[in-house]
Amino acid sequence: MQQKTEKVSKKAAGSGFYYGWVIVAVTGLVQFAGGTETFPVLGLFLGPMTEELGWSRASFTAPMTIGTILGGLAGLFVGPAIDKYGARWVMTIAAVLLGIVFFLMGFVTELWQHNILQILGRGITAGAFFLMAGIVLPKWFIAKRGRATAFSGLGGRLGQFTTPIMVQAVILAFGWRYAWASLGILVWAVGILPAFFFLKSKPEDMGLLPDGLTPEEEARRKEAPQGQTSRRRRSRSVVEVSLGPREALRTRAFYLMLAAQSLLSLVISGLHFHWFAYMTGQGLSSSVAVASIAISSLAGVPVSLLAGFLAERFPIRYILTVTYVGFAASVALLVFTTTPLMAYAYGIALGSFSGVTFTVSLVVWADYYGRGSLGAIRGITSPVNQTTNASGPLIAALAYDITGSYTAILWVFVAITAGTSLFWLLATPPKPKPTPFQGIVASP
Repeated sequence: MQQKTEKVSKKAAGSGFYYGWVIVAVTGLVQFAGGTETFPVLGLFLGPMTEELGWSRASFTAPMTIGTILGGLAGLFVGPAIDKYGARWVMTIAAVLLGIVFFLMGFVTELWQHNILQILGRGITAGAFFLMAGIVLPKWFIAKRGRATAFSGLGGRLGQFTTPIMVQAVILAFGWRYAWASLGILVWAVGILPAFFFLKSKPEDMGLLPDGLTPEEEARRKEAPQGQTSRRRRSRSVVEVSLGPREALRTRAFYLMLAAQSLLSLVISGLHFHWFAYMTGQGLSSSVAVASIAISSLAGVPVSLLAGFLAERFPIRYILTVTYVGFAASVALLVFTTTPLMAYAYGIALGSFSGVTFTVSLVVWADYYGRGSLGAIRGITSPVNQTTNASGPLIAALAYDITGSYTAILWVFVAITAGTSLFWLLATPPKPKPTPFQGIVASP
C-alpha cells in the first residue's frame, strides 16, 4: 500500500498543547447530543404515547427499526465521506436536522407522522452520530488512543445519565410533547457550534502528527529497540499497520468482530429500549426504573476510563471476552429483578460492562486496521451493526406482544452474549507488513 508524504510543521507539533484534546472534547459533546435519540430515552415515550394515541408497542418501535437500518446503510457513504472531506459539515447538518425532528415530534397526532419523523431521526443518529467518534477520534491518537476515547466517551455517558432524568421530569410535569421539544433544544445547544467551529478530521489537516509528537520524537520512537515496547500497547506508537477496506475484508478477525459487536448491539438496544417498561411491569415504580437507568450510565464512567487505559496495555480481545460474559450475567440478573435493590444492582452491572465496550469498541477497529481507511471500513460495518441495533427493540416488542412477557427474550439475550464471547477469543489481530509513519518529514 502506498503512503502519502506529509509535511509537518515543527512549530505546530511542538507548541505544547495538542489539538487532539480539543477533538476529545468536541466528540464528547457530539456524543452527548447524539444520546438524545438513543433507546433508553426513546423508551420513556413508549408508555405515554402508546396509551394516549392507541398504538401497540410494535407499531411505536417499527419506524425506529427502519430508520436505524437506513442510517446503517448510509454509513457506506458517510464513512468514506468523512475520510475524504472531513466530519465538520456532516455533523453540523446532522445536529440541525435532528433538532428539527424533535420539535416536530411534539406535534404528532397520527402514526404516519411518527413513522416519518422517527425514521428520519434514527437515520440521522445511526448514519452520523454513531459513526463520527469511532472514525475521527482514532485518527488523532495511536499510543494514547484508549485514554482519549475513554475521556471522549464521558460525554456520551453523561448524556445517558442526565437526559433520561430530564425527559422523565418534563413528561411528568408538562407531558410528552414538551419533552420532545426539550430534546430539540438540547441537541442544538450542545451539538451545532462545537461541530462547526472546532471539529477537524485528522491531525495532518493542521500540520500535526498523532499523539502530538514532533517529527523528531516520532523518529526516536521508531529507532527504539522493538523489545522495549513489544510487551505494551504503546508499541503501536512505533509501528502502526494500515489496511484498506479490501484487505480488511480478507481477514478472519473482521467477520468475527463484526458478528460479535452486531449481536451485542441487538441485545443492548433491546434491553435499553424496554428497560423502563420491563421494570414498571415487574411492579417497580417509575422513579426506581429511571433511577436504575441513570445509575447505569453513572457506573459506566469510571469503568470506561479504566477500560481506556487497559486497552493501551492488554490485548483488547481478552478484555472483550470477559466483558461479554459479564453482560450475560447481568441480563440473567434482570430476569429475576423484582426489588429496587436488584434494579439498582442490574443498572450498575450493565452500566459497568457497557462502559468497557463503549470505549474499547471504538478503539479496536483502528488498532486492527489503522487510521488511513478507518471511515471506509467502519462504513462497511455500519449496515450490519445498525440492522441488529434496530432489530433488538422490535424483536423484544414482538416477543412481548406474542407471549405477554419479556422472560423468553431475556434468556435468548443471555445465550447470545455468552456465546459471542468466544468470537473475541478467535479474533486475533491481522498481521500485515507494518507501515510506520513512513515518508513523514518536517517542513523547513
